[in-house]
Amino acid sequence: MNRTEKRSRRFKASIALAVVGVLAVAGVVAWQVWPSEEPAVAVPARVCDGALSGAAVRALLPEKGKSFAEWHSGAFNPRSIDVKQRPGTCKVYGGDKSVEISHSFYLQSDYSMKDADRGASMAGNTRITLGKALGYYKGDTVFLFADCTGQYDKEKTLVEVDVTYEKTTNRTAIQNMASLAADTLRLEARELWRCETADALPNGSPKVG
Repeated sequence: MNRTEKRSRRFKASIALAVVGVLAVAGVVAWQVWPSEEPAVAVPARVCDGALSGAAVRALLPEKGKSFAEWHSGAFNPRSIDVKQRPGTCKVYGGDKSVEISHSFYLQSDYSMKDADRGASMAGNTRITLGKALGYYKGDTVFLFADCTGQYDKEKTLVEVDVTYEKTTNRTAIQNMASLAADTLRLEARELWRCETADALPNGSPKVG
């Protein structure tokens, strides 16, 4: 092979490498600027029949994926027309995740704050406190309880809020679940169940751990 042929081969090889390099750079740029096929999960400002702020829900659901949806049953927004004092459940969806929020109400002869405290003290459970309200994270659910003696009916009762998301050890996720439970507890205890001690429930996030 003469020198001219060698130079020609090196030149062709250099051109080929340059073309490959340009294509690689173009591919990276296109990947960065090309819009994602998955739409953003647009969580509204209010969720669950307008009862709750969407902030804590937004923190739990993925940013992208299947669009936001929700359903609710029973009483959830105490401000709704003709609402009755009864338990309610709300479930919200977005991406490939869902969050279920429910509240219930029963006599302390069936379950008391002492039972809730025992549950919070069990090995493997994470204690959650909000003033005199308390509960725990177990499995995939935050359970939060508060005394709820009625303003007119003095029989000892209890209100419970459950927020089910997923089994996790992520402290931020558990805190967001607990905050959502606290928002729901304050709303239902003050405006639906009319608990005598509801106004004493502190605002803000509960303590986890």
